[in-house]
Amino acid sequence: MIPDGGFRPHMSNEWLDLVEDADFPRTPMHGGYVLRTGRKGLIDLLEQWQEAGVNHAALGVQFSQRPVAQVLQEIAEEVLPHFPSHPGPAPAAVSW
Repeated sequence: MIPDGGFRPHMSNEWLDLVEDADFPRTPMHGGYVLRTGRKGLIDLLEQWQEAGVNHAALGVQFSQRPVAQVLQEIAEEVLPHFPSHPGPAPAAVSW
C-alpha cells in the first residue's frame, strides 16, 4: 500500500504456455523461464501478483504449444474479466 494513496505502476511478466486443461497445475518449464499452466493457474498467479501490488502484466505467448489466436481468445474471455482495468492517473497540467 502506498502511504499517500498515489498511483505507482508496477509491472511483471511471464512467458506462458497456456494449455487447454483449465485445471492443469502451474509447472515451470525451460529452467523456469516458461510457465505451463491452465487458465485457473494463470488466474491464481495474477491474483497473487495483484496482492503484491502488480498492476500491469505482460504475458508472452510465443512459447505456447496451442495456436496464439486460441490462447489470446481464452485469456480475453476467461481470464481478463477477473481483472478489471484501473482508472489511470489524472493528466498532469501542461505549462508551456
